[in-house]
Amino acid sequence: MSTAVDVSKQCTFASAIDVTTVLERLEIQFLDVDDRRAIVIFAGAILNLECRTGTLTNLTSAEITVYDLPVDSHRNSDGDDDTARKLLEDFLEQLADAGHPP
Repeated sequence: MSTAVDVSKQCTFASAIDVTTVLERLEIQFLDVDDRRAIVIFAGAILNLECRTGTLTNLTSAEITVYDLPVDSHRNSDGDDDTARKLLEDFLEQLADAGHPP
């Protein structure tokens, strides 16, 4: 097992989104721990999504933490944080786009 990564990002959405519906629509695997927290498998990485405002089905603000990077990410200790930040950006972009279609 690889060394854990602990990079977080807080985000706020313009209007509430139903994260569970969005993740299902995007075919992203997740486990809802309770109504305010989910463990998400995104691009092979393990993410922790915790609601700051709202619930998973009515989310306006969250903190997302990368617990572990994908096995095939060619990890090195210097670049892990950058890789984790890029993963978070990609994940949040997909959430925002799917949660608020044009």
